[in-house]
Amino acid sequence: MRHVCIGCGNEIPEGQEFCYVCGALVKDSLMTNDDGNIINVPYCKNCNSPVPRGLETCPKCGGPADITSIDMGFTRPKKFGAMDYIALFLAIVPGFFNVFGLGQIVMKRWSKAFFYICATIMLYYLAPSLMTTSSSYMLLIVVEMFIFLLSIMDVYNAVLRGES
Repeated sequence: MRHVCIGCGNEIPEGQEFCYVCGALVKDSLMTNDDGNIINVPYCKNCNSPVPRGLETCPKCGGPADITSIDMGFTRPKKFGAMDYIALFLAIVPGFFNVFGLGQIVMKRWSKAFFYICATIMLYYLAPSLMTTSSSYMLLIVVEMFIFLLSIMDVYNAVLRGES
């Protein structure tokens, strides 16, 4: 049995008195089983009064109280696997040296990897011609930093979505 905070949607660990994220009390949380189905709704959402189990409406205010199934999958934090860490490492370290797309290859996101590898080749091809003046050199640095941050965010968001 798990407790899920109504305020922020995070899981409240066993034995805690309140949510460590938003501070809501555990007595106000939803109790769910491992499948994510709500076992009971201890308080009415409208008036915050106790609702006996099995009732469809709150006896005090008449608001809806019986929620039989809610997908609570979003409350479980994703645990990173070894391939996730490798993908993030290969997005950050070679990306720091302007080699992009290796994290995408590990995640088997071929079209994104192709895009970032093409960007790497174009940057290496254009870099000597753009290093002639200081303004064009600054433009090159800004473009490289933009692609670097974009590639890291892309890999990180894919890892969080579980695409690896």
